[in-house]
Amino acid sequence: MRMVGSWKESDVKYYEVGNPLLWWASTACCFLFPLQIVYYFARKQRQLPTVWDSDREFQQFWDSAKLLWGGWALHYLPFFLMGRVTYLHHYLPALYFALLLLAFEIDYCCRRLLGWYRLRMAVVVVWAAASLAVFCWFAPLTFGYTGAMANLKHRQWLPTWNIYVDQHTI
Repeated sequence: MRMVGSWKESDVKYYEVGNPLLWWASTACCFLFPLQIVYYFARKQRQLPTVWDSDREFQQFWDSAKLLWGGWALHYLPFFLMGRVTYLHHYLPALYFALLLLAFEIDYCCRRLLGWYRLRMAVVVVWAAASLAVFCWFAPLTFGYTGAMANLKHRQWLPTWNIYVDQHTI
């Protein structure tokens, strides 16, 4: 992650950073979905019970989820073959599919694994509140910040992020 702009306090500085909570969760979901399907087929082949009550119910899940996962894969994986620098805008179409798959999986987990309506709504409300809180936390970086970058040092969640570098040298 690199800053766009200069280190002067009077200049607007911004980072091309999205909501880390959503990006990381949706990426994890894209990598866990194939494992979920392998787990289902392994249990079905051994004639063990699955979370789906019928083959029709699984087929409905499979048809929807494979479309979303396939859209993500077709937009994301080709950039591993590119022999040039890729930028954020190259990955944004894949992000749409990843976020839709994340929402689909959250809905699936809430409906199938959590029985009570209030518990399901609590999960959705907590997830939405956490997403909104992280968005607000990183908004100064995304939409531009004027002032000393030292004030944003605490927003550097990973050591590979160069939000703040001592003495402003990179």
